[in-house]
Amino acid sequence: MATFLDVTGLEHFSSIFVFIFVIAVVYATLVWTKLLGDNQFINILVGVVIGFFVLISPLATRIVTIIVPLSGVYFVLLLVTEMAIKMMGLEAYTTVKNIFFIIGLLLPLTLIGIELRESADVPSETQSDLSKTINLVFHPTFIGMVLILVISVFTVALLTSKTL
Repeated sequence: MATFLDVTGLEHFSSIFVFIFVIAVVYATLVWTKLLGDNQFINILVGVVIGFFVLISPLATRIVTIIVPLSGVYFVLLLVTEMAIKMMGLEAYTTVKNIFFIIGLLLPLTLIGIELRESADVPSETQSDLSKTINLVFHPTFIGMVLILVISVFTVALLTSKTL
């Protein structure tokens, strides 16, 4: 049964979305950093070339399609946490920002590493080792332990801070 929530038809357009997304991110990064100067044509041209390179590589396209939704969820979580910190009256709590920055760097790097490892031509006896590692990292018990550790770190940091 087809509903308006059925978006499986958009899967065929994922490479176009990836191409446009890469162009937008590269262009925005180049304009923001002014790495290549103020010439907009060069910034757009570099974005289009990198977009074509990503579009040509199925591995890069697959990595972008995996990382972008998870990064979106991460940034929404970051925004909600930032609003909660400001509502509690803590203006510039740098420890929380540093932790989110580190997680924001490690999350895409971990996902890229997993995808590269799965796409590599590895003999079958070492493939089971990778499977055990992925099962350990994404097991609910392990994620729960990490969550409890993060909550305890924040609790200790808030209890010992002098700005309360």
